[in-house]
Amino acid sequence: MSRVGGDRAATSVSLRPARLEDSHRVWSWRNDDESRVASFNSEFIPLEHHEAWFRDTLGRADRRLYVVLENGTETGAVRLDISTNEAEVSIHLAPECRGRGLGTMALRALADHAFGSLGLDRLVARVKRSNAASRRAFLAAGFLVADEGDVVRLVRSKR
Repeated sequence: MSRVGGDRAATSVSLRPARLEDSHRVWSWRNDDESRVASFNSEFIPLEHHEAWFRDTLGRADRRLYVVLENGTETGAVRLDISTNEAEVSIHLAPECRGRGLGTMALRALADHAFGSLGLDRLVARVKRSNAASRRAFLAAGFLVADEGDVVRLVRSKR
């Protein structure tokens, strides 16, 4: 899948399609306190609800879920919800992996894949205004602010 070399020569970020055995790991990342505060739905998600969502997600033609790998180690997840020639992007990283630029590298890898093999023309992200770290990651990955309010909408188009 997509691979992007990081700002540090020793860091390599890539994506692989999520597999059923990733469900618990992705659930724990999503339910981390910081992830919940940054999410539009900040409620704790029970494991059984997540597992049903995860199984459904893996079978959907309009959704792609990828695990972010740093030098081969699982560090987060990115998702595309596809509608015709564009997709809405979602990302969350493992708590211990935040603040190192991995989100930006993962978003760049996702954009390369989306605009390349998936043939999409535009990516859209919605981020809470209070989520400065996500906004910085999207901006550093080439997204531009399209609308700014309580929800910031960022877009990146195929070049």
